[in-house]
Amino acid sequence: MRLMYVTRRPAGQAPTQHYDSRMGAGGPAGLGPTIVAEGRWQVSVLFGFLTLAFAVVLVRGVTGAQTTSGRVAVLVLCVVLLAVFISAWIRTLRHPARLEITEDAIRYVPRKGQSATLSGQQGNELYFVRRNRGGRIWTLGLAIMGTDTVMDLGILFSRTAVRPACLARGWRF
Repeated sequence: MRLMYVTRRPAGQAPTQHYDSRMGAGGPAGLGPTIVAEGRWQVSVLFGFLTLAFAVVLVRGVTGAQTTSGRVAVLVLCVVLLAVFISAWIRTLRHPARLEITEDAIRYVPRKGQSATLSGQQGNELYFVRRNRGGRIWTLGLAIMGTDTVMDLGILFSRTAVRPACLARGWRF
């Protein structure tokens, strides 16, 4: 059984389906693209760790500072950084990047910036790629077999969510 969420849309546009990876990819694909959003738990773990780390720095800095001006400086710096991390966390959860999957194409739509598309005209057999962004940062990529085109999915998409959604739309791995 596949669970889809139909969102509000302007008149004349096809319904948009949000793919729930917990329900599996069984059943025929409906009208409009299947949407796979970034993993919410991955976003929450990342920003939760950063928020917790700066909260600990705030407490240690205020209690460890020997002067009043030192306490004030640590307090202001850490509160500003905490506010930035928490607002980025909320913004990321409210506006996740997404994959729009149809039988003809897979489109990556980031929060900001240029979207990328893998066309079914190049083939329909996909594979996952690990891409090095420099240093120790590895990200997940999606590519069509026999081409050198790789769509960078970042670090917040799960293979276990992307694969069944693509398979449900006729793509192969």
